[in-house]
Amino acid sequence: MTPKVGGGRPWGPIRAEGPAARKLAEVLRRHVDGSGKTLAVLSGEISMSKAQTGVYLAGKVPTQAFIVALIRATVRPELRERRQEEALALRDQAMRPAPRTAPGAPVVGGLGAGYAVELAAAQARQIETYDRLTRALEQRAEVERAKNNSDKLVMVLLNMIHQLDRRVTDLVQERDQLLARPRSDALEDAERKLARAEEQEQRARAELRRAEEKQRQAETLEAVLQDQLRRLTDELDRLRAGDTTSPIDTLPALPALPDESQEHHASTDPVGDDIDAALAHASAVNDEDNTTLNRLSSELNEPTAVVVQDNPPDNPVSPASLNSRHGYAVRVAAAGNPGRAASLFNDLIPAFARALGADHPHTLHTRHNHAVSVGKAGNPGLAASLFSDLISDLTRTIGTDHPDTLDTRDSHAHNVGKAGDPEQAAELFDGLIADLTRTLGPDHIRTLRARNEYAENVERAGHHERASALFKELLPHYLSVLGPQHPETARMRAYHGNL
Repeated sequence: MTPKVGGGRPWGPIRAEGPAARKLAEVLRRHVDGSGKTLAVLSGEISMSKAQTGVYLAGKVPTQAFIVALIRATVRPELRERRQEEALALRDQAMRPAPRTAPGAPVVGGLGAGYAVELAAAQARQIETYDRLTRALEQRAEVERAKNNSDKLVMVLLNMIHQLDRRVTDLVQERDQLLARPRSDALEDAERKLARAEEQEQRARAELRRAEEKQRQAETLEAVLQDQLRRLTDELDRLRAGDTTSPIDTLPALPALPDESQEHHASTDPVGDDIDAALAHASAVNDEDNTTLNRLSSELNEPTAVVVQDNPPDNPVSPASLNSRHGYAVRVAAAGNPGRAASLFNDLIPAFARALGADHPHTLHTRHNHAVSVGKAGNPGLAASLFSDLISDLTRTIGTDHPDTLDTRDSHAHNVGKAGDPEQAAELFDGLIADLTRTLGPDHIRTLRARNEYAENVERAGHHERASALFKELLPHYLSVLGPQHPETARMRAYHGNL
């Protein structure tokens, strides 16, 4: 059995040439165990490679600087001086040449048969740990795949629900218009399509709840596996400390899982048939991910999440936990992953609403960040719709002229333009500019930027002379507020010049 220092995680055998060097290695390992730090973390803190750190902890007499750095990184301040003196004293003893022994006398210390037994045991443990590490990496790859599926599915289903909402509204209007006429095939067709669209919307929302549950379950498993990988990697580092003949080096590389094939559904059937096909595919993806995640939960001894189709989860969540998750979503967005951020914000909206209320500033702020991320992820039409809904709630709760309301109106107009309706975007910016001017002032940077976007949308709508006049009026304000060298000023002048 590979020995443990102080009852902690197992280490590889010590290759010390003398009792003082062995004692020093045991003392330093004990300090590492007491700190709870992995070799990867420790090597970073003492500015030394993990391999060299392992060599010193395996019995080679370390440098004085290494001992000082390791004590500083692993021992509490009030004990450092004493522990450092003890370790340096052992180093001095280990540096002295061992006394010569008479022929036939037993050798004290050194690498004997006992070391060979320890080495064999440690190498067997290395292979067993490597196998567990390999399986954990395979499990993480499966979890990541299921999580990516759920992230994409959430965005697809959100867009589908948005489209179905519009379809239901249009069909209701069509049916109401036909009600004024005698009973006809057209009316029956409209009622049939309406009933189907309403049922499809319910199915889409049910699949959305399932996909969101898969996201949460995958995130939990990711955290468990990440911790397991950290522990297994550190265990392997400890067992291999100073071992240049490890059998791990002869093992094949960790296996890679094959990429999942992408299915494409094409149909020339009516809209309702296309939606049914898409929902069937979403259900199949949810079913597959559910099987994968539940199996991995069982393997990792984690409780599986039970998906309730018609009821959202009602587990109480602390505001501190929600704020932490919100901060993580913000960092994901800042790192350039708006699709993932949109999923995280979307998951937080009902949680904030349950914990703090639908009209709480944190809930409304999360809805705003969600809409921003949806737009940046390439769906400005859905983002515009989300901002439109948010404007109504903000106006009701904090007022028309509140900076948050004005900011949301700006984002709404921006996404309307991105979605391909510059005429409407120009109208929205025109109304916004008047409120920004009254609230913030004519030369506030937000007012100027709104005027700039207004002019750009006027130009995209085909009113080139009007746009040129707007840019000409705006340029002196940019020069005054930002200066001639500012990138925004240069961009606007170039845009104006191109006109």
